Formats: sequence, structure tokens, C-alpha cells
Amino acid sequence: MSPRTAPEELRRAARLRRGRRTWSIPRTVIAVLLAATYVYPFLVMISIAIKPEDEYYENPTGFPTEITFEFVERAWTAANLGPALLNSLLASSIAVVVCVTITSLSAFYFLRNRGRLASVLLGSYGSLWMIPQIVWIIPLFLVLSRLNMIDNLVVLGVVYGAVYAPGFLWLIWAYFLQAIPEELLQAAEVDGASLFYQFWSIVLPLSRPALAIVASLCFVYSWGDLLISVVLLQTPDNFTVVPAAASLVGRLQPEIQEVTAAAVITIAPMIIVFLIAQRAIVRGITAGFSR
Repeated sequence: MSPRTAPEELRRAARLRRGRRTWSIPRTVIAVLLAATYVYPFLVMISIAIKPEDEYYENPTGFPTEITFEFVERAWTAANLGPALLNSLLASSIAVVVCVTITSLSAFYFLRNRGRLASVLLGSYGSLWMIPQIVWIIPLFLVLSRLNMIDNLVVLGVVYGAVYAPGFLWLIWAYFLQAIPEELLQAAEVDGASLFYQFWSIVLPLSRPALAIVASLCFVYSWGDLLISVVLLQTPDNFTVVPAAASLVGRLQPEIQEVTAAAVITIAPMIIVFLIAQRAIVRGITAGFSR
């Protein structure tokens, strides 16, 4: 590149950067429409939960003119949502620890081993994600019942982490391939670094964005699970928040506003986690493909 063309290239790059950040009406309209399809149903649920009963029957889908927390309190008490939220927090936190540990260690193994056997193992392990839960949930229940491990929140969290790990393994492994230079690990090995040191001091610090994605998604999936928790939990005192909220539907005359209030309480922590982790998710997705 000649000295005359260098400033032109710099100005062109600056224009491209400004163009990417330029606000435009079509982009904003599309973004608002896409967001509205997800936000509006949740707003309707909130309005139903906090709307007086007479106003609900007059206008079920409209936004309330008065606010009452009667149905929120009734749902909280009837479904025992306070302990259920704590149970979900415990099981989901254990699931995150188990899932992140399994996926990071497995992805590091496949990163360091590129042979045919490793490829077969990677494909076999990842294919477990495609097996429907209904296929293996009853055999798992029988095995755990013989080991007296049913109705245990710790066991439930471990099951969550093991179930969701195969799907997230591909994400972590792809990130390792894109974001961690092989020359860096080879140089560390030449300097005498052990595999544990390479994993703990090099790979994990460079993989924080991808690990944040796995942690947040695993937490949300575990929090919103119904099938596994219903099968493995037996007593209402150990119910997580989704089975506890679903127990209101099985009554003879369930109040739609009470059930909706329970649903709002159940969904709210998932939305909060996504709002907190959205920057980490975007940064993790873009970092792996930009290097």
C-alpha cells in the first residue's frame, strides 16, 4: 500500500464503522416489531395477574386501570412458591456447575486430541442431545429409585447438568477451535506446562464468554423444566417452581388470574437472567467468530 492510498483506506474504514452504527428507521421498526412479538404476551400476562376480577371479565386482554396483588398473593400461598423458588435456585445452580465442568473438560480433551477416535466420541456424545427425554426418563427413574436417590434436589441438579451438557459441548468446542490458538498451547507445553495448567490458566480465562453462555442457558433450561422434575420429585415440599405453579391447574375450579400470576412469578427469574447475561451472550457469540 502506497503512502497516498493509506489515508484513503483509513477514511474508508472509518466510513464503514460509522455506517454500521448509523441509526435508521427500517432497522428500528424491524427491531421493535420483533421485540413486540415476545414482550406483548408477557405484558398481557402481567396485566391479567394484577387486574381486578371484575375488570378482567369486562376486558380480559386489555391493560388494567386499577392494580391489585390479590391473585399474586393467592398464587404465592396456594402453590407454595417461596420454597419452590429456593428449590429451583438450588437445582439450577448445581446444574450450571455440573454442565460447565463437563462441557469445558470434554471440549478441552477434544481440542487436544484430533484423532479418529476422538471424532467418533465427539459425534456420539453430541448425538445424545437428540434423544427425546421421554425415551430415557422412565429408565432413569427406575435406576435412581433402586439407589434411593429419588426426591433429591441435588440429584435433580446433577441430572440437569448431565442432560444439557451434550448440546452445549458443541458450542464450547467450536469456541475453543476459533478463539484459542493451537500455537499458544504448544508453546505452553514446550515451556513445561501440564495439561491441568493449560486448562486452568490458559483455556478457561480465554473461554469466559462461551462459559457465560453455557451457564446462563443451562440455568434457564433447568429453571423451566417440568418433565424431569415431575418424575424425579415426589413430595410437594421439594417441588421446583414450575411443578409448583403447574399444581394450580389440576384443581377443580382454577382461577385463571391466579394461574397467570403463578406463571409470571415462574417466568420472571428466567427473564432477569437473560437480561443480566445478554451482553455476555452476544460477546461470547461474536468473540468466537471474530478471531
